[in-house]
Amino acid sequence: GSGFLLLPPRLRGLVTPLSTADASAAEPGTAEAVQSGTPRAAGHVVIAADELDELERIALWCKRQIVRNPQVRILVMQPGGPGARERLATLIRQAVRPNEWLNAPLDSLVVIEGGAPLARVPAVAHALQTLSWLGGAPGDFEAVSAWLRAPYWQSPGADSRARLDLWLRERERMHFDLHDLAAALGSAPAALTSVARDMAGQINKAAMLLGQGAAAPRDWSERFRAALEVFGWPGERARSSGEQQTVVRFRELLDEFGQLASAARSISRDNAIQWFTELAARTAYRPADDDAVVTISSTLADPVVRYDAIWVAGLHAEAFPQPVQPDPFLPLAAQLAAGVPAASASGRLAEAHALLASWRAAADELVLSAPSRSEDLELLPSPLLSDAAEQSWQAPGAYGTTGSSDAAGTSGAVSIWLPMRLHRDGMLETIEDVGCSWPVEKPLPAGTRSLELQNQCPFRAYAELRLGSLPLDAPEPGVAADLRGQLLHAALQKLWQRLVGSYGLAAHSDAELERLIDQSVEEAANETIRRAPGRGQRKPAPSNDPQGDLFARPEHAPAMSREIRRAKRLIRSLCQLERERAPFRVESTELDMTLQLADAHMRIRIDRVDALEGGGRAILDYKSGRRSTADWYGERPSHPQLLAYLAALGDDVVAMCTVNVTAREVRFDGIAHTPELLPKVKGVEGVYGADPADAWPLRREEWLSRVEKLVAGFLAGDAVVDPKPGACDYCHVASVCRIAERLDAGDASSEAPHE
Repeated sequence: GSGFLLLPPRLRGLVTPLSTADASAAEPGTAEAVQSGTPRAAGHVVIAADELDELERIALWCKRQIVRNPQVRILVMQPGGPGARERLATLIRQAVRPNEWLNAPLDSLVVIEGGAPLARVPAVAHALQTLSWLGGAPGDFEAVSAWLRAPYWQSPGADSRARLDLWLRERERMHFDLHDLAAALGSAPAALTSVARDMAGQINKAAMLLGQGAAAPRDWSERFRAALEVFGWPGERARSSGEQQTVVRFRELLDEFGQLASAARSISRDNAIQWFTELAARTAYRPADDDAVVTISSTLADPVVRYDAIWVAGLHAEAFPQPVQPDPFLPLAAQLAAGVPAASASGRLAEAHALLASWRAAADELVLSAPSRSEDLELLPSPLLSDAAEQSWQAPGAYGTTGSSDAAGTSGAVSIWLPMRLHRDGMLETIEDVGCSWPVEKPLPAGTRSLELQNQCPFRAYAELRLGSLPLDAPEPGVAADLRGQLLHAALQKLWQRLVGSYGLAAHSDAELERLIDQSVEEAANETIRRAPGRGQRKPAPSNDPQGDLFARPEHAPAMSREIRRAKRLIRSLCQLERERAPFRVESTELDMTLQLADAHMRIRIDRVDALEGGGRAILDYKSGRRSTADWYGERPSHPQLLAYLAALGDDVVAMCTVNVTAREVRFDGIAHTPELLPKVKGVEGVYGADPADAWPLRREEWLSRVEKLVAGFLAGDAVVDPKPGACDYCHVASVCRIAERLDAGDASSEAPHE
């Protein structure tokens, strides 16, 4: 349950008898407490000369409260832009601790709800500065010196870095970048040779890991993490709870930055560092800690808990009551019937009265203020302030009852608050993103497609394969995409059954190869048409239909004839590319297998497996549709079906790739144990800190682990709405998924639109 400032009409009937029965045990801070006689703060109204004068008055008031009672708890509500709240926090620190405020910007004296920019936290600022300098940005000596002496290193130790700093000061260099620093360390004296060599090695290694050129945000995220790990960030020293939370939040921000791939496929190093720094500066953060003395809030809301003193600022006539703002996507009549306060002026007025009631009931001292001017704009105080200052102030009837003030009422005995009294076991609905588990005795539906969908978005896999949320068929010109793919697969299977391998391909002249391709495509076309769903059930096409019926006539319709010519042309281009390969033998085509993985089994069909003359086997997967950018090292690789094939075939697989056969391009796109095992296919990247010769088996273990994780998620019924970047572009379950709820909660600022 949750508390309500203004109860919807349907809940008023529930609250009225409860508030009547429990009025003697009301919690201070609720409407029932106001109505039952709990002592309320006398409202004091302050009209300031301007906005700055209002902030200064608040700071001095906070100082008086703290001097009178160091254990006081104060709430300041300051709506408007974040700059005013930052300035207010500084004024309060200056007023209360004039000798300490510069050294403790994030102490427990003043906190801003939502936190301060993450980039201002010292550990994060050090990391951002490191990345900036690795990218080539220069810094003055004092900045470099502070960076060297910071506690966020693993090695060399603080004493060694301090000695390096002293030596660098003698060199009288005013500006450095890290490359200059690494070069300067080469001339360090004998006593500092070891530490200087260690430091220079870290700088060079981190710069190499960071790299140059352009890459996807996800790649930059991984590079940033690897570069910082070289320096041992955030160091080995014991960290407080708040510092540990900061480190965790920074690493989460790296992951969030990687998700920007949906907005920018490839960006330069300088832009990546700049974007990440701006993201950290815009990310508000505050570690969970003890309550601060002064809490500054940006919203006008019910405090819920009690404070010793509350100051509400900015209550001029244009801001309080708040302006009417009905939801533009919902019928106004429905909003009015539901009692949405923002939908009407009367609702906003009732909301303002309810806020005044909650503020008075939640503090021993309440101050309401408004500025007379905002720059050159003259402002009028809210008319409600004069009513709030009266001692005979009454609670509004928004809760279904009205009551008069009684300053001599109950002594304020504390009981449970309204949401707790409304809570009843079994009356709350919990929504979890977990559906029914898949029975392990049954094969996974749709073979490796279950892995592909689970990898794209767990909810889409559940919706499509478990709930039957399939795309609706729609008429389209020409040959359908699935028939086009079937034709291409069947034609290539027949061709390689005749050619057998590279020697058979080389033994045929161009004319003979052309004849074999024509024969294979024609046979495949006839078989594809016979197997097509609905064959023999469709009515013959009208005589004036230029396309005809692909199924009811013995000869090929024009659309299928065009597709046959297209397939022949694409296969000829593929054969030219295959002739450039090292010798190989086609071991199998359209290989059917059953894969046992993570307590599950699935039926798979591998388009083609080649035995390489140099040793090992290669997996080839034909693609006749849109090509996707390959990602082999991320947590959600782009081709999980190939990883499943790798798990099925065993350790002798040394290469795997998709063979893209489209009008735009014919190419191999994959990864191999060593470069050029397949045309223009790169070798696998090494694992940091491991022998390069072990790169393929180590990566293979990672890939199998990720496939097992996908299988386990599908078996468990994982249906969380968590799409990969770009996965929503062609998704058909947008009408039933809940990605819009995440976007409404603030994810839209960091991601492109999803499902």
